[in-house]
Amino acid sequence: MHASSVYGAFVTNIPSLSHGSFGISSLEARAMNVQMPLVLESSSAALLNVRTGSPIQGSLVNESVGFFLGMGGNIGSHSEGSTTCSGRARPSVYSGTSSALSVASGRVSYTLGLIGPCLSLDTACSSSLVAVHLAAHALLLVECRRAAATGAGILSGSVTAAFSIAGMLSELGRCHTFD
Repeated sequence: MHASSVYGAFVTNIPSLSHGSFGISSLEARAMNVQMPLVLESSSAALLNVRTGSPIQGSLVNESVGFFLGMGGNIGSHSEGSTTCSGRARPSVYSGTSSALSVASGRVSYTLGLIGPCLSLDTACSSSLVAVHLAAHALLLVECRRAAATGAGILSGSVTAAFSIAGMLSELGRCHTFD
């Protein structure tokens, strides 16, 4: 089999969180999966005051704010922690939780001080859209006073190559919605 797509954009150096960002220790930031900083940053951006462009997270602490995270893609393990004599990364509380999709929305809620419902979901390409749908639904059902929805996703090079070989990617490098 051969790869069907010949176009792509790949990010090779995803910046890690700087020490102190979101109150996260340098040890935790180093052990964190590369998607978690993206989730925290996109979630923080979703909580900007629309009129002023200033952060409103502080005013949401201990408020009933639902957080819905659409996270399509592959969450692999990533840590820079110490290694065992076999060369494998030694697991830590941070490396273990940073690769779990189920923990991602809770990390955001905890970090930003939100106390409403939180949910991580993966519906592949529609994850962010479904997150928005569920946030609106939570508001309609008065499950929370406010809601935020955001999405993040990274496909590794090997997953992208596998999708290409399977014919799941466009040969033209363009999206063909509903195709």
